[in-house]
Amino acid sequence: MFLATLNDQQKKAFLAIAMKIIGADFHLDVKERQMIQMMRFEMGLFSDIDIPKGSIEELAKVFDTRQTKSIAMIESIAVAYSDEKFVKNEFKILRAMALTFGISEEEANDMEKWVLDYKALMKQSEKFFSE
Repeated sequence: MFLATLNDQQKKAFLAIAMKIIGADFHLDVKERQMIQMMRFEMGLFSDIDIPKGSIEELAKVFDTRQTKSIAMIESIAVAYSDEKFVKNEFKILRAMALTFGISEEEANDMEKWVLDYKALMKQSEKFFSE
């Protein structure tokens, strides 16, 4: 959605965070794999890259503006919902991000609602493309 806006360091950090979210339920779903492929394409990360290591808090340090923090948070919520299951460990990662970014619970909930509304609109739009 908004990942192309990030700089190269932020894109790599986001990819590392996304991989942590996907791995939180110890299962790689086909939808999660597709989501990561789409995000890599959007970020222009076509080849194998070195994904940074570290805790969520360490990875989150590169998001240094309100805009980049919001992008990372919204896109991370989308990753968490990509397999249509939202597990406790994913919630813990998103909560750690929100705390690190200084995003309130209310604002995080608003972001989550926006992501779910966006997903519903995308699903609804599929009828325009099907025969």
